[in-house]
Amino acid sequence: MRRRALLLLLLASGGCSILTDSFEIDTFSGDPFPIDVDTTTGAILVGLRDGTVDRTAVLDIMSPVTIEDSGAGSTPLVDNPQLDLLGEDPAGALAVPRAHFDGPQVIHMHPCNDEACTVGDDASTRGYSALVGGNSLAGDDLRLALGSNSVFILPNVAGDTAHRSEICDAVYPSPFRGGGTMIIEGTELPFSSFRPTLQTCLAPDPDPAKLQSQRGTDALFVASTSLGVTLLATSAYERYRAEQLLATGISPPDVAALPADSVTLPGGAVGGHATTIPSFALVAASNGASQPRSPCRQVYASHLLEPADCDDNPTTDCPCSPPGEQPRFCPVPAVTELAPPTGLAVLVVDDDEPVLQALRTELSPDQPDIDGILGTQAMLAPTIDADYPHNRILMRCAPHTPGCVVRPEFDDEDFRPQFQGCVGDRSSGSGSGGPIE
Repeated sequence: MRRRALLLLLLASGGCSILTDSFEIDTFSGDPFPIDVDTTTGAILVGLRDGTVDRTAVLDIMSPVTIEDSGAGSTPLVDNPQLDLLGEDPAGALAVPRAHFDGPQVIHMHPCNDEACTVGDDASTRGYSALVGGNSLAGDDLRLALGSNSVFILPNVAGDTAHRSEICDAVYPSPFRGGGTMIIEGTELPFSSFRPTLQTCLAPDPDPAKLQSQRGTDALFVASTSLGVTLLATSAYERYRAEQLLATGISPPDVAALPADSVTLPGGAVGGHATTIPSFALVAASNGASQPRSPCRQVYASHLLEPADCDDNPTTDCPCSPPGEQPRFCPVPAVTELAPPTGLAVLVVDDDEPVLQALRTELSPDQPDIDGILGTQAMLAPTIDADYPHNRILMRCAPHTPGCVVRPEFDDEDFRPQFQGCVGDRSSGSGSGGPIE
């Protein structure tokens, strides 16, 4: 297998293990205190200590594997070292031990095509020599508080969906997808599912007076903490342009009219065209298989049912049932709405971009075609828990964060007063809590 294809499999299509078919580690790795990290490149950079060797590492929730750079041209090897994750000290050096990983499987290989591996955008790049992926975190809750440049490695978070919704969390059940087999150096290797997939509505507008085709553009993202900007496939951007023309009468610029730009992922540079989209809504998977709805339809349902059940007006577009039929209320999954004052940075890339193609291949047919990769700039307002032991993601808005609103799962009419209290005011932010509960 050529090195380029191998890198895509490792960094964009799945992890591997020579010794076992699962990366799950049950031991708790961290402590309850914040770990200061470097986010100047858009990627989360930490330190990684293997014995007496310290490395600059990318902490990436999209990667299912942990890699240490063994140099260009090296033969890949796998072992199970004792690793320490290092946070920033007061001087900004990644030197403070903050978590211990007890023998995770580590692939020793060169993780990029260049002599020296870097991550970042044109304005800010930095070298790295290790990648910390989901297999090292499988026994933990990874809490991202990127608005304050910190993360936490915590034991799994208590409370089921109902309890977390009561405290205004958005709960995303079973978000980690992927898995399969791959071949490296002639050995067939199984890999596990650690890709965090999120249904998304681009530029949601849940106005009941509009047609559903004017209420936003449906998309599916895989979240990554190895880049700042969000990658969006050209086909999804063209759907967004068409929807915006219907909704507003004004079409966003053609891709060719957008300025050229690029971003460097752990596996290499990706080129495209830069733009902004005013808002995203991240939508949990439907909790009613008998009533599947698209992400933008779920956002509309969450807003429509917030004040009351559907009325009997024959012109009402009730997401629960046709006019005159029952029920007039139906469960709606959690939604996190993000509308920062300056919008969300997007890099529009070709549909045949190898990273996207590799993700689509891995996640098919379990998931529809991936439309892009959600970057860290879209993760600044919410506090996000990647709760690996419970196979879920939790989101809440950091206090007083403009343009962030959490709409928890709304599955019972009796929950309406609590639901209305959770939604709060978009201008000041809402949702439960800060970095420590």
